[in-house]
Amino acid sequence: MSRAIRHGNTVAAIVAIAVAGCGSSHKATPSEQQQVEQVLRSYLRAQTSGDGQTACSLLTGAAQRQLETLVLQAGNGLLTTRPSCQDAVGLVRAVAGAKLLNALSKAQIAQVQVQGNDATAEIIDGAAFGQQQVSLQRSGSTWQIAGVPALTG
Repeated sequence: MSRAIRHGNTVAAIVAIAVAGCGSSHKATPSEQQQVEQVLRSYLRAQTSGDGQTACSLLTGAAQRQLETLVLQAGNGLLTTRPSCQDAVGLVRAVAGAKLLNALSKAQIAQVQVQGNDATAEIIDGAAFGQQQVSLQRSGSTWQIAGVPALTG
């Protein structure tokens, strides 16, 4: 596999924000489903535009730290210090390329399931990174993305 393809897969994995959901679930009410979808759409929009402040506000604290770590690891020694969450978003956008950013901006959200304060949904772009399952957590009335994927590919 060429380095360019591996790099593209790594960037796609970081941007795709996926964590495996577990446990049983029920069909989300329209209101719950809309809230989860809106958080995911807002995150994708913020990520593709490089708006680190908004993107990071939609991640739990653990997910922010995970994104920082993944970007540091993906830098393969090029980064000498851990980036902030906002800087990590900017770095991902800078190396993602127009094709991936365009695919993310057109991604669809499906299969929203909610159980209590946990939710899962599928992000499907059909081209750059395929289908990814994303987990979210609710704190009060606010949903946040609970994690980002491990680097694979």
